[in-house]
Amino acid sequence: MYGDNNQDEVFLGYSIGRQQTVSEATAQKIDAEVRRLVEAGLAEATKIITEKRQDLEILAKGLLEYETLTGEEIVELLKGHPPVRDTGSDEPPLRGSPVPTTAVTRPKPGPEPGGLEPQPQA
Repeated sequence: MYGDNNQDEVFLGYSIGRQQTVSEATAQKIDAEVRRLVEAGLAEATKIITEKRQDLEILAKGLLEYETLTGEEIVELLKGHPPVRDTGSDEPPLRGSPVPTTAVTRPKPGPEPGGLEPQPQA
């Protein structure tokens, strides 16, 4: 609760021998207001995400494809137009992830055939 000065947290945020600087009634009012603010924020965030779900999906797909987007590119993407990027060449931009999907493994070099590896000398 608000106003606790004891630094020795024991279990789930409760303290042993805590010293309060505000009355129990004031602490309850503060806790109730904090709870109200958090619950109102959660309700507002849930409402926005629910109403803008389609835009969220479009933006997520755009970020997966392009990794970074400018504000202008986001606006165009939400209008239904893919971002136009200057690649510095006349070729169309490559589509897909620039990160390879499989790793290339190389065999580790082994000892020379037919012999032993040299041993360090003391």
